[in-house]
Amino acid sequence: MALDVSKPQRNSPTIVRRLALALPEAKEGAHFGQPDFRVNKKIFATLPVGGQAVSLKTTPANLEALVATDPAAFRDAWRGRWVTVRLDRVSRTMLRDLLTDAWRLVAPKRLAPPPT
Repeated sequence: MALDVSKPQRNSPTIVRRLALALPEAKEGAHFGQPDFRVNKKIFATLPVGGQAVSLKTTPANLEALVATDPAAFRDAWRGRWVTVRLDRVSRTMLRDLLTDAWRLVAPKRLAPPPT
């Protein structure tokens, strides 16, 4: 994934919800009292309390690249497998791409064939 360095847009939990639920078979649930988004009962995103960030499933390599690029925008959320993204620090395009990448990590292959 290429990093989008365009100007951040006003993102919010409402925008995250809209983008996440637009992905095939994505559903909203709750995990430890926080809204989450799942496909096939597997979580790919959560909305931490406060509404300033989203936590997304990722790979260790993507996490490392994101944090190295902008440590104010991205941080390790759970031992290299999840990234917390500050909503005010990323563009809408990047947010959509990160959500799609997170979704792809848990979606069944019939829904999410590997990128070409």
